Amino acid sequence: MRLLSLICVVMALAFARSQEDPAVMGQFELVGRSNCVGVQLVAVPDGNEFFFMERPSSPHPDGHTANACLFDYTTGNSTNVACPLSLENCGHTFLENGTVAVLGGHKPQSKFVEGRRGIQVLNLETNKLESVGSLQYGHWLATVTRLPNGMVTVMSDSPSPVSPSRKDLIQNPFYELWDPANPKTTKLFQLNNNFLAKSKYFYYPRNFVLPTGDMFVWSNTYGEIINPLTGKSVLVLPDWKKIPAAKGMQTSYPFSATAAMLPLRASNNYSVVEIMIFGGQWSWGWINSTAVHLSMRLKINIRPNGTYEVGSWAAESMPSPRVSGSSVLLPNGDVLLINGAKRGQLGDAAQGGVAMLNEPNFTPVVYDPSAPEGSRYTTLGRSQIARLLHSTAGLTPNGTVIVAGGDRSDKFWCPETYSRSPTGFPEYRVEVFAPPPVFDVQHRPTIEESPLDFGPSEVITIAYTIPAPNATVTSVVLVAPSSDTHTNNMHQRVIELPILGTDTDGHLIPIEGVKTVTVRGPPNTNVAPAGPYMLFLLYGKTYGPAEWIYFRAY
Repeated sequence: MRLLSLICVVMALAFARSQEDPAVMGQFELVGRSNCVGVQLVAVPDGNEFFFMERPSSPHPDGHTANACLFDYTTGNSTNVACPLSLENCGHTFLENGTVAVLGGHKPQSKFVEGRRGIQVLNLETNKLESVGSLQYGHWLATVTRLPNGMVTVMSDSPSPVSPSRKDLIQNPFYELWDPANPKTTKLFQLNNNFLAKSKYFYYPRNFVLPTGDMFVWSNTYGEIINPLTGKSVLVLPDWKKIPAAKGMQTSYPFSATAAMLPLRASNNYSVVEIMIFGGQWSWGWINSTAVHLSMRLKINIRPNGTYEVGSWAAESMPSPRVSGSSVLLPNGDVLLINGAKRGQLGDAAQGGVAMLNEPNFTPVVYDPSAPEGSRYTTLGRSQIARLLHSTAGLTPNGTVIVAGGDRSDKFWCPETYSRSPTGFPEYRVEVFAPPPVFDVQHRPTIEESPLDFGPSEVITIAYTIPAPNATVTSVVLVAPSSDTHTNNMHQRVIELPILGTDTDGHLIPIEGVKTVTVRGPPNTNVAPAGPYMLFLLYGKTYGPAEWIYFRAY
């Protein structure tokens, strides 16, 4: 009996130590304060900076009133960016040359003028957002998507802000197609009327470019695959009405879930697409209602003739309910869920000024899509900072995750201890979360030499080092830079590259310890739209720091 008690004590101590081990639980680190709230978060290619945009908040840490700034997650330095337009609820993406583009925005706020028809690009030499054109309709809560031909779609609902309970008399029936080569105006395309009628809330739709060049579009409980160049519907996607556990599950503002497209794999010739939707709120939900505890997964097979075989949504239980969270696609194919709340819905305040999102979900979880069903979720280490309305997250070139934002960080209900925002509603503190693979330092490959760009099916060789002497790279992936706001990372994409050969004996590069891996580029821009990517090398589930690389259209 005494021996059994001793074994139990030893096991308990080992478990307690594992809960503190960053190699098991990951680790949060406070890295600085930004000059504005990270309501909108966009990675800036070719470096370590992220571009933040906010709705006007105060007091700013630097005493100024800029509504945009650059933040370097490695130094904690923040630099203001000049912009006259109101930026809240805009959409954002990247041009082929890596320039950040911002489309849409908000009605006039504070000193900032009407922004809903804005088309702007970020000038890093002048630290300004520069206007280059105008949308034909106002767009807010707008998803912006870069297409394989380099053009950009902007898609949203009403042309002016309204309460979710009081829709405009006329929904915005168009999406717009913007050509950066002719930036002053756009082309209009009518959406399917059934889409608008059935999607209920057409705010920040979940749009993913498929390897055919078509676009997966999902809003709330309804979706279609469309041809984005014509606006024509290709097919109507299945819903989850026949799944009893998902009855009443809503996923668009104000019941915001988060979504991701799982990695595109060379092993199946990029012919399998899987879409994940995580959390949300129930149709009857209110500020104290427990959020959705489910994730939904849909598999789409692409036939050789380019048509689709679409499966049914499959529901899985998450470790905790989550609404208004962010999903970050990691280089190893896992999905990190972070930020958000366990109760409530998106919105500024209910009667009396109390928050509409309550009980912050401080604990990130990671979803492993390759694990057996029932064991795909792992709970990770806890943050001390509440990230509720208008919080964001994105992958860094180091493989960590920057965590920012939140501008209703007060007057919410929370049963746990936490670190309160020192500035009330706005949260300027910025964290970096390092997932467990970052701490497997013996197996993190470091890229020593790689090309600056490459084209379709082009063969390239990458030189690297790895501390473990017998370890070699097992996979190579491209990861598109993050562009996150309102639970919607509208740009992330992971593309596996086929490995053609490896050299561990120094034949290609005669330097001790340097190894090489040779890969073939994606076959076309449908699989990988041209532009900036982070190039990651992996050993099993462990990935090293990335190098920036550009995928050309030719």
